[in-house]
Amino acid sequence: MWPNYDGPIMSAASGMTISGTTAVSGLATAIAGGTALWLLYALGTASDRYYADLLRPFLAVATAIGVGAAGLLIATDSLSAGVLGVVPLVTFLLLFVPWNVFAFRYAGRGALLTRRRVLAMGSLVTVLMIVYLVVAAGVLQPSQEVYSSVLLTASTLLLGLVALTFVSSGLILTEAYRHGNVRFASGVAVVFVAAILVVGIQVVSLSDVLTRGLLAALHHLVAAAVLPVAIVRYDVLGTRPGTTTLGERTVIRDLDEAVLVVDRDGEIILSNTQAERLFGADLDGRELDTVVETGVATLRNSSTVGCWTEQGFKRFDPRISTVSERTDRTLGQTITLIDVTQQRMLRQRVQVLNRIFRHNIRNQLDVIRSHAEVALEDGEATGADRSIEQVLNVTDEIARLSADARKIERLTRNSSTDQSVVNLRHLVETFVDPVTRTRRDVSVTVDVPDIELSLNRELARFALQNLVDNAVKHNDSQSPHVEVRGTKRESGVRITVIDNGPGIPDAEWQVIEAGQEEVHNHLTSLGLWGTKWAVQKLGGELSRRDSERGAAVVVDLPLTDARG
Repeated sequence: MWPNYDGPIMSAASGMTISGTTAVSGLATAIAGGTALWLLYALGTASDRYYADLLRPFLAVATAIGVGAAGLLIATDSLSAGVLGVVPLVTFLLLFVPWNVFAFRYAGRGALLTRRRVLAMGSLVTVLMIVYLVVAAGVLQPSQEVYSSVLLTASTLLLGLVALTFVSSGLILTEAYRHGNVRFASGVAVVFVAAILVVGIQVVSLSDVLTRGLLAALHHLVAAAVLPVAIVRYDVLGTRPGTTTLGERTVIRDLDEAVLVVDRDGEIILSNTQAERLFGADLDGRELDTVVETGVATLRNSSTVGCWTEQGFKRFDPRISTVSERTDRTLGQTITLIDVTQQRMLRQRVQVLNRIFRHNIRNQLDVIRSHAEVALEDGEATGADRSIEQVLNVTDEIARLSADARKIERLTRNSSTDQSVVNLRHLVETFVDPVTRTRRDVSVTVDVPDIELSLNRELARFALQNLVDNAVKHNDSQSPHVEVRGTKRESGVRITVIDNGPGIPDAEWQVIEAGQEEVHNHLTSLGLWGTKWAVQKLGGELSRRDSERGAAVVVDLPLTDARG
């Protein structure tokens, strides 16, 4: 790793050979310097096209090669073998910091190079450069006692810098290989810039005096030529394979659920932000059972677990994944803790309120109704008959709401995968025919294709019948008319229910679209909610179409449910 020092070339016999070699090396060096200067100008005028954090170190790399080429040109003219041998090394030292900064950022590991670490590398490079230039200039001679110690220390440190460059190169090649949209050749082009100069240090130092300048010039020329190829051909400043690694880390770090990675002994070796927010900042090295109050085996066999956190007692749904290598040897476990505290509480509230609504309130309504009916029959409420009738109507409405709520709960609780083959036209006719028989003042037409679908019959019937019943019930036209149309499309099956009534109020439809009710903005019944939930359960979509009068409600079902 240390260039030979041979002193000035003094042989007149080899003058012609030296002259020819000098001319070629000078030309190659000039081209290398010109390439670097052109690249600096081109990148400076198109900097907005590239990632700024990659562009700056890349410009510094080009500058280092340009400076090295200029120094090499001067050394070639002076025919100083010692200086010729050290120029590739100085060029490598000049580009070491910016190239490694570029490499780590390009590979998605830029966070590892803190400002303090970059300054430390820069200081080390500066010291090494001074040492090598002092030795090359002959200030420090082999006869001096400190000569060997200085060179040994400098060579050891230089080997460390080369090793770090190899690590950076490995990161680039690995990320380029993993990234789906970045060619592996892009990583090779980036690595080649530094690799050719590392090779040049050794090749030039081992070459004879006559070819030393030529080899140094050729290495600089190749390094300079690769830079524009990497930009133009492989767009290394506009694409970065490190996005894959950064994306994976961002997903885990910013996940709303706590993620813990433990080794085979149950010791935590990695945690994300949410885990640290729940269980404390210093989790690495702690035993899992001291954090979540249970071990991996219990978590794997439990549907939910409860433990104390920084935010109080919470319940979690644990998900366990095994971390293994290609030989299927288990290395550890990844534990995702999904917070179900509020979800569990909500489910409990719904169950309790549902029980009260279905049993307690319904029983009390039955009592009220029976007393009202007796009072109405016995004539005990003379002059208040109308009020009693209103009470009966209210109880009927509450009872109907209770029945609808129970039906919707039962239907939406059932699995949407409970499918059967259903003829669409026959399904529609089964609930349209009874309407036309009981409401002869209403005309209902069906224009639905005779096709078969594979879907949950109860959910589909409930959703479509709800729309038809509402279209009939709320139709105030002199000649009420309802039309059910069905069409098969590339994306699925579309059923549209059209009527000539007053239509669905905009305020109510806005509630359905928003997906939530408010105190002053809510639906007057459960019909539309039930239809929306049933359609969603079928994997479809409920929407409204513009209509001059009346309502036009559209149900789209996915094509995967169609079989004919």
